[in-house]
Amino acid sequence: MSLPADPRTAGGGDDRPWQVPSWVDPVVARATGVVGGPLGRYAVVGGRGLAGVAAALTLLGSLVLGLGVWQKGHCLMKGWSTPDQFWRACYSDLPVVHVSSPLARGSLPWAGEGAATGTAPLPGAVMWLLAQVSPRSGGGLAAQQWIFSLWALLSVVLVGLAVLALVSLAPGRPWQAAHLAVSPVLALLALVSTDLLGLSLLLLGLWAWRRERSWTAGVLLGLSCLVRPFPLLVLAAVVIVAWRRGRLLPALQTVVGAVLGALAVILPLVAVQPEALSAAQQWWGQPAGYGALQMVPRLVGLTVPTALTTAVAVGGWLLALGLGVRLSAPGRAGGGRGVVQLSALMLLVVALTASSLSVQSGLWVLPFLALSAVRWPRHLLWALAESLVFLTTWLHIAFASDPGRGLPGDAYALAVVLRAVAWSWVLWEVSRVDPSAAQRPVPTPTPDRTASPS
Repeated sequence: MSLPADPRTAGGGDDRPWQVPSWVDPVVARATGVVGGPLGRYAVVGGRGLAGVAAALTLLGSLVLGLGVWQKGHCLMKGWSTPDQFWRACYSDLPVVHVSSPLARGSLPWAGEGAATGTAPLPGAVMWLLAQVSPRSGGGLAAQQWIFSLWALLSVVLVGLAVLALVSLAPGRPWQAAHLAVSPVLALLALVSTDLLGLSLLLLGLWAWRRERSWTAGVLLGLSCLVRPFPLLVLAAVVIVAWRRGRLLPALQTVVGAVLGALAVILPLVAVQPEALSAAQQWWGQPAGYGALQMVPRLVGLTVPTALTTAVAVGGWLLALGLGVRLSAPGRAGGGRGVVQLSALMLLVVALTASSLSVQSGLWVLPFLALSAVRWPRHLLWALAESLVFLTTWLHIAFASDPGRGLPGDAYALAVVLRAVAWSWVLWEVSRVDPSAAQRPVPTPTPDRTASPS
C-alpha cells in the first residue's frame, strides 16, 4: 500500500511544519506494525506543538530502555558474574564496578582495595551518588540490582532531557530526535555504562550554544568531557565555526566556561581523592583496547608497541583538529559545514585512530544522526554493525574462559573492521548533509488518492 501524505500538512490545512514519520517514511510505517500500523488520518500526535512531540518521543524512549532492561534480565536476576555476564551479553559497568570497588563500602571508587582506577571523574561521582541513595550496599546481588535499577530510572530522565534538546535544536524536523529515542543502539548500550549522562550534557550544551548562552554551553560541554573525551571535538567545532563566522568572543566564553565546569568537579574530587584522574593517566600507557582498529594487529597475532598505539591515537586527535580548521576555511568545498557536520568528520578521524573504542561508544553517534537528515535505512544498517560488535566483544572476552564457546581473535577482528566501515559510512553521510537541512521541513507529497491497497 502506498503511503498517503500527512493530512495535517498537505494542502495547507495546518500550520504545523512537520510530518508524522509513519505517513512519509516507509521504514517507520512498517515498524509501526507492532503498535497497530501507521498513524490514522484523524489521529493527532504532537498537537500541543514541539512539547507534544518531545513527550511522545520520551515515552517511546522509555519503552526502548525497558527493552534494554529486559535484554539484561539474566544478569539482573542472577547477578553479574564472570563469565556468565559475557555469555549472556548482559554486562554493565555500574553493578560490576559497584561490588568490586570501594563503592560497595560507600566510598569513592578510586582508592583502597579494589580501586576502579579506570573510572572517569564524573561517572565515578555519579556512581558514588547512586551508592549513597541505594537502600542496599555491599557486594551482594541485592546491591547490584538496586544500582542497576536506579541507573535505569535515571536513564529515563536523561533520555527525556536529550530529546528535549534535540527537538529544540531541530524544530523543523522534531521527529528526527527518534534517531536517539527509539534507536536499537540505545536499547543495547544505554545501560552498559554512564555514557548516556555525557550524551545528555552534550546535547544540552549544544542547545545552550544555539540560544547564545555561551557560558552555560561551556559549562555543560565541560561536564560532558568528564564522561568521555568525544565532546572535546564538539567544543572544538563550536570554536572553529564561531571563529570563521566572526563570533570569537562567545567562542572564548564557551571555552572558559568548559574549563570552569570541568574544574568544578575535578578540584573537589582530587582534593578528596587524588586518584580521581587515574583514567587519564592510564590512557597514555595502555595497549590497544576492544573495538579499536588498532587492536586488529594484536588480534591476528602481531605485536604493536604501546608507545606506537598512544602516538597514533594522539596523532588522530591532532589530525582531526587540523582537518576541522582546514575544512571550515571560507571558499573551500564544505567550508559552510556547521558544528554537527564538522564534529562528525573529526569524530570519524578520532574513532579510526583510537586506542580503544568500547561497545558503548556507539551511543555518541546517535546525536549526529538525530541532528542531520540521515534516513532510517542508513541508521539501521549502522546499528546492525554496532549490534554485531556488541555481541562479538562479549564472546571474545569470554574466549579466555572457554575457547570452545568463545570467539577467537581473527573472527572478532573482522567484526571490528566492519564496524569501522559502518562508522565511516554513516558519519561521512552526516558530514555531507547541508547544515540547514535538519532545520527545514521535508516537502510533503500530494496524497495519492488513486492508489489501491496492495
